[in-house]
Amino acid sequence: MEKNEKFEKTKKKSTIALLISIVVIIIGIIIMATKGFNFELHYQGGKRIEVELGQTFEVKDIEDISKEVLGQNVSVQTVEIYKDVVSIFAQNITEEQRNTIVTKINEKYGLELASEDSKIIEVPHTHLKDIVKPYIFPLILTTIIILIYIGIRFIKKTSPEILIETVGVIAVAQALLFSIIAIARIPIGRWTLPLALVVYILSTIFCTERLETLISLNKTEE
Repeated sequence: MEKNEKFEKTKKKSTIALLISIVVIIIGIIIMATKGFNFELHYQGGKRIEVELGQTFEVKDIEDISKEVLGQNVSVQTVEIYKDVVSIFAQNITEEQRNTIVTKINEKYGLELASEDSKIIEVPHTHLKDIVKPYIFPLILTTIIILIYIGIRFIKKTSPEILIETVGVIAVAQALLFSIIAIARIPIGRWTLPLALVVYILSTIFCTERLETLISLNKTEE
């Protein structure tokens, strides 16, 4: 009797969690379709200039100059191994702004750099499919291996419905993650896919542990 009550409570909690997940996913899909995802600065597309100083420099100095001229939303980093070239990225850089940046760098470091040597480069917007592409094959391969393992390990000890449910949990976990990212406007960037892989691994572990628990309960009841 106690086991049945515990099972019913667990089932009720699972149903509520599933309904909440479905609502979040639906809202996420609507936001994805209307607003799309929010991307980190480097993935949004914009313009970049590379300034060759010919000597080492402090990134913070160039960052301060860039923010003063372009505003706060800029990205500054070194380019060459010798750390004598700086890359400045922003959503928009005019020739006048480029000239001002180079002039201020000259004043800061006592250089005589020509503005014309730092060409303004157009950087296209990065689409989510381009970020995901390198992960597609490893993810498919991993999924196939996991399904084979689940089939060999559990197919004779539990019902096919439970196995289908397991695959569903993994899929829902990924859909829920990207829905939350879309709703919360969390920027898509270099950490997005590693995070998705972590969620994938955790959901897989959760499913296998759950199957082990169900099998143990079945053995106990027998």
